[in-house]
Amino acid sequence: MTSTQEKKLRLSFHGRIIDSLGIQMYQSPVAAVAELIANGWDADATEVSVALPEDKGEGAEIVVQDNGTGMTFADCQDRYLNVGRNRRLTEGAKSQNGRPLLGRKGIGKFAGFGIARIVEIDTVSATTGERTVFVLDLDKLRSEEFVVSGDKEIEVLLAEGPDDGRRSFRGTRVRLRALIFNRRIGAESFARSMARRFVLARQAATFRVTINGVELPEQADPIGNKIEFSFPEAYTDDEKPEGLSITADGWGHEKVADGEEIEWQLNFTEKPIGEEELRGVAIYCGVKLAQAPFFFLLSGGLAGQHGQQYLTGRIRADYLDRLAADIITTERQRINWEEETAGRLLDWGQERLKQLLALWQSRRAGEKIRAIEARLSNFSRRIERLKPSEAKVVKRALLRIAAIPAIDQSQFEDLAGAVLTAWEGGRLRDIIEQVSRMETMDADVLVSVLSEHQVLTALHVAEAVKLKLDVVDGLRRRIASRELENAVRDYIADNPWLISPKWDTFQVERRIKDLVAEALQESGISDDIDWKGRVDLALSSGSQLLILEFMRPGLTVDRNHIDRFQRYVDILRARIDANTALGFRDITGLLVADNLHRRPEDQKAFERMAADGMLCEEWRVLLDQAEAQWKDFLFVLAERAPEDDRVKALVTSEVGAEGVSPEDEKKGDGA
Repeated sequence: MTSTQEKKLRLSFHGRIIDSLGIQMYQSPVAAVAELIANGWDADATEVSVALPEDKGEGAEIVVQDNGTGMTFADCQDRYLNVGRNRRLTEGAKSQNGRPLLGRKGIGKFAGFGIARIVEIDTVSATTGERTVFVLDLDKLRSEEFVVSGDKEIEVLLAEGPDDGRRSFRGTRVRLRALIFNRRIGAESFARSMARRFVLARQAATFRVTINGVELPEQADPIGNKIEFSFPEAYTDDEKPEGLSITADGWGHEKVADGEEIEWQLNFTEKPIGEEELRGVAIYCGVKLAQAPFFFLLSGGLAGQHGQQYLTGRIRADYLDRLAADIITTERQRINWEEETAGRLLDWGQERLKQLLALWQSRRAGEKIRAIEARLSNFSRRIERLKPSEAKVVKRALLRIAAIPAIDQSQFEDLAGAVLTAWEGGRLRDIIEQVSRMETMDADVLVSVLSEHQVLTALHVAEAVKLKLDVVDGLRRRIASRELENAVRDYIADNPWLISPKWDTFQVERRIKDLVAEALQESGISDDIDWKGRVDLALSSGSQLLILEFMRPGLTVDRNHIDRFQRYVDILRARIDANTALGFRDITGLLVADNLHRRPEDQKAFERMAADGMLCEEWRVLLDQAEAQWKDFLFVLAERAPEDDRVKALVTSEVGAEGVSPEDEKKGDGA
């Protein structure tokens, strides 16, 4: 009988674990190359150069070379090829030259497999002068040969022994070959993205990164958009939070989470930031990005919420990377905010952001009011004709309206003229006085107090909202009857707000018609029977481009459909990037279909697509959101014009005879 002591269990690793450690974690060139640059930092390199291919043809490769400490043959075996090795546990948290280490999980070496099938490492040790060249082949690593434990042979191309004369050529070169992404890499946009990830590393005089021979740009904030307010420097003495100190270079220092110190700087730009990925606050640990720009998970209803479109900032929270628990995701784009220590930083960030958004609103209003006061000369004679007490009320009302961020100067002048005309005619005086007495005002309040005005009547607005609801209903009927033809295309083209309110300014883009046709053909969509009868549409606004694909209603989307859609968008992006005269910098893809969420295994794919600017939405959800938005607004209008029977009739036709709001309907359904 076999004893318990004689029985052994072995932990086996399948080669396809590389899919999880490399391919799924680092699917963009920026994310993959960022890990290789981080390896150079950890190796005490002073220079890292990245060479990008000019095109994606056969033989194209990406080369990342550093002048760090390199590796001996033994290092290659014991360190590089030791999967999951935590260098910090064996060698401490700093490099030989005292840099805080970025690596922690021991799997960043596989980042290259997110974008290439072959990774070649050529390294020279600064200690011995040994040179080792070996190759990792993704296809071989994923084969059944690597399913069991034990030593597996890696192809060694060169192994030269110690040589003092070779030590001066120290460093490591990584060549990524057999590239597996389709989009052409634009060196300029690639450098901007990399600069955001390593913005603090670039401040170190001993670390230089170049892309195709050009150093990373110094300015990490939105190009061409001046900073209007920079905090904490912009604080007045009475606004400055307790415990905050400010350095000569404008960075704030505060203690959070049991005395741990952070450094921060938040800027508001003069104009809205066009690219969404640039908006928000990024968090760095050491010198590398740990949390992509975000707004500390704040929801709506904030004072100065409009200011989020103008906000860009950075926080350095090194202590998060020193915690016993590893709370930074593998691709270093997100922090686990559920962890207690991180949660205290989140609380700090929410409190600070609320304060700064309110201050921005106040500052912005002050600047705008001063500018508009200078322009009130257009109405000065009319105001002077009023009694002094009346002139004071009217001017104060105009200044309250001027403080609304969403109203530009031209719109203000129209409203100012209308307000003066109403007052002079003896109309709406109660409403104008109400406006003048308000401490603050936003666009929503303005709709309320001017809802009876001839320029902005509640009826006029209600009729416009009713028209939008009719459009939604018309599209819903077509989808329910599984129609998908040019009429649907026209619906969306004429009413982009059906997709999202932020796309209300978009118009049909016809300049890329041929590029779209080529991308559809190359991606295989044109020849796929499941994609027949679909509708495709391109909308643009300024430098933004929206690529829409509407699949036939009722069709269950599978992984093949998802892959083809991703390939199509990637190909189209590459072609558009090559045509720089088009001027598109932000290209978003949107797939609208049915039954997107029936396969749980596809959820991760949807998340990764969203991170790469490829969104997926179900027809049902798309239309429900649009309908709910406008029904809510219609009900609010009814509350603001309770005596207007015409408005009441419009509301009754949409929200019911009793005028029950959509929110109250939801509460009733759940009772």
